Amino acid sequence: MTSDRGTVHPQEALAVYVEPLAVGQRVMILGDASLGLGTHIAELGARLVCVWDPNADRARRAAENAPPGVTVRPLLTVDQIGQEGAFDLAVVTDLELFDEPEVLLANVRRSVGQDGAALIVAPNGAASGRSTAFDYYELFDLVAREFEEVTMIAQLPFYGVALAELGEDEDESPSVSVDTQLAGGDRAPDAFIALASQQRVRLDPYAIVELPPSQSATERVAEEVTQRFEEVVRDQVGRIAQLEEELSAQVRHIAHLSSELDRASVELTRAGDAHTSEVARYEEALRERAQAVRLLETELDRRDRMVRELVDQLESTMSTEHLAPGPKGSPSPEGDTLAEENSELRRKLDALALELARHEGERQARAWTIAELERRLAAAADLTQVRDSSAGPNIERQLAAALDELDVLKRALTQEHEARVRAESGQAAPLPRDRVGLG
Repeated sequence: MTSDRGTVHPQEALAVYVEPLAVGQRVMILGDASLGLGTHIAELGARLVCVWDPNADRARRAAENAPPGVTVRPLLTVDQIGQEGAFDLAVVTDLELFDEPEVLLANVRRSVGQDGAALIVAPNGAASGRSTAFDYYELFDLVAREFEEVTMIAQLPFYGVALAELGEDEDESPSVSVDTQLAGGDRAPDAFIALASQQRVRLDPYAIVELPPSQSATERVAEEVTQRFEEVVRDQVGRIAQLEEELSAQVRHIAHLSSELDRASVELTRAGDAHTSEVARYEEALRERAQAVRLLETELDRRDRMVRELVDQLESTMSTEHLAPGPKGSPSPEGDTLAEENSELRRKLDALALELARHEGERQARAWTIAELERRLAAAADLTQVRDSSAGPNIERQLAAALDELDVLKRALTQEHEARVRAESGQAAPLPRDRVGLG
């Protein structure tokens, strides 16, 4: 397998290490999809490769560049990683990436079934110093709960040179010797690897995988800065797209509110015009009522003059009767006539006095009612100048109440007018027969 990249992550050596178990098989990989481990295993001859990454954004970016035969998905829940026996080999590149390693390993065992195998990698807690890392015994205990056979493997960093004899027959496989005396014997493993299965599965007990030459420190820093910058740019682009969507939603909302405001303004204008027309009608009704009141006042003045004339006539008659009395014991016909006229005048005077008092009371009450209606109409006119939709119901109730009172006054005036017409035509009710004596 060749690589066109300048550097290769050490975990990519796992692809070469598990090649005997991956060729022609269905392989699932759980971990960082950006390392390209799925692509390498597919190039080595795996039949099917599915990669699940717990980081959704990283999985989305890796899925865009995945080659044919490799599927990359975000790992939302560990229950989604496969059905019973769906895969032949499972590779967990870093058990530290998962919040529930026990649940993850149980689902891995279910996915590989009785005949499959799993390769689980965990950082060495003693070497990394992180509390979330694992030591040898912790990893072994976790894996042994789910699998019958567990082989523990140490991943050691290896730096060296290869000394190969030249000129020999290339068809022969040369023997390889590994000398580690210069590296020292106190090296701590970078990670522990557990090879687990329900049946005995073995890999090479000692394997060295050569990696491309490492970059210089400056190149590594530049590459890391570039990667971080690209990630920031991608995040910013995503954020800009999200803000554009929110802005579009706000623009649509503002357009909807503007339309609603225009409609409400039209309705408010129509309501204001209707209220103005109602006020104009009420003012006209008030003017008519004022004219009717003036007519009533004129009628009252006329009747008041009639009462005064009758009083004067009565006093004149009584004075004449007092000055020229008839013989005692024998009333004259003139005296009887005067007495009858006197009685008739008294009856008319009493009736006119009562009617005058009644009309005066009605006139005063109507004057008060008209003053109150004028005050309410003035308040209603002021309220119609405020284009506030919340004040609409109060104005309508006040105008309705004023209109009802005007209708009552109209009916009262109509009845009074009809009674007056009947009285003037001789159809009025008879006057009361009670006489009021004049002293």
